[in-house]
Amino acid sequence: MTEKRKKVRRRRSRHPSHRFIFLGLMVFIVAAPAIGVYFLYMTFNSDEYNLARHDSRTSSDDPLNVRLSYIKSNTWTKLSQLPSSSWRRQAHAGIAYDSKRGNILLFGSDTHNTNWDNEIHIFNPIKEQWTSHYKSSIKKNYQVDEQGYGVVQDGELEVRPWAMHTFGNIVYDPLLDALFVTAQPKHNPMNKKLAKITGHPMWRYDLETQSWHKLIHANPPAPELFAGATAYDAKRDVIMAYKSGIWELGPDRQLWQQASTEKHHQIHYNMEYDSKHHRMVVFGDYKNTNVVWSYTPGEQVGSQGQWQQHLPEGDIPPEDQHFPVAFDSDNSMFLLVPDNNKFEQVDGERVLFKGKSSSTFVFDLETNFYIKVPQADLPALDMNYMMVYDKIHKVFLLVTGDESASPAVWAFKLDLNRLTKQLNL
Repeated sequence: MTEKRKKVRRRRSRHPSHRFIFLGLMVFIVAAPAIGVYFLYMTFNSDEYNLARHDSRTSSDDPLNVRLSYIKSNTWTKLSQLPSSSWRRQAHAGIAYDSKRGNILLFGSDTHNTNWDNEIHIFNPIKEQWTSHYKSSIKKNYQVDEQGYGVVQDGELEVRPWAMHTFGNIVYDPLLDALFVTAQPKHNPMNKKLAKITGHPMWRYDLETQSWHKLIHANPPAPELFAGATAYDAKRDVIMAYKSGIWELGPDRQLWQQASTEKHHQIHYNMEYDSKHHRMVVFGDYKNTNVVWSYTPGEQVGSQGQWQQHLPEGDIPPEDQHFPVAFDSDNSMFLLVPDNNKFEQVDGERVLFKGKSSSTFVFDLETNFYIKVPQADLPALDMNYMMVYDKIHKVFLLVTGDESASPAVWAFKLDLNRLTKQLNL
């Protein structure tokens, strides 16, 4: 009997249920710490926690978007596109890069009585999320204030700008942590409905307080910049605008001064600041071009600078007008994405045949040389001013989309060494 009992005990000790209990205990011991770490991570990265954090945090407080660190270089990667959206990218709208938070800022509208978008649409590349601080204003809130300026009165204290074409006339001001809008709503139909209107102010949106402020420059008056371009001169801390000459707004942000009456463009061009050579560089124009112009500012605010025409060599891009351009401050190169337009002589006239696609080019101002990036074509972009260089992730970010497609954000990482080796340059 004793020997039989020993065999029974051995059999019981090997029962399968005992093994499962033991395995379950081991899984719990291993998994519990990992689950705890996961819930801590989700807590500190939840929207509720982030809203409670100080709103003026810098981009260095947040982690990088790992996806952007590992995207394939020298080609476009679609980073984000909403499956559905209550708003659409506006072709006449502009873009700015909030260097404090690393966000993209869009503002502008096609208007023409078809769109009334006066929101600022904000894209966070780290979270890959679109947000806005307020909703678009309704038409009945469009008014003329006591000074004769067109404003939107959303509530007793909320004064906002009209929906308008902004083109290249919005810029982020790091000195004031604000978005400057130097455009005017000339094509908004409310101009004809409100007979008492005498003009439109420029606007500043303070990102910290999320509030709009009218900018009245009466003596002398602010320049007329419709369909022109505005950019920020980081060396002198000056906001520069180009339309019927060069205009400059100094560090006090009080007085516009005309630095030059010389001009070489009509409308629909793009102007970007080259921080290496300390120049404003202009691409495109109303009648389509691939010629590049640069402007070197004077030493003092309002002092005359110098224009220079550039006839680049290399892979000459197609002639175009309103296409995306941005400057890579790490490689000291421009990236541009014009449409593949063609011109032909028809009955003695030069006729434009609009491209069905767009191509990507790198431009080096120092060598005056274009390089076409192979395998980096996109569908035709038509009118699009919406590209910036993300200095945090060291990538270009391009926004596309139209009335039939929700906004999409594309990323492009330039590897100049790899590109020149690939092309034997």
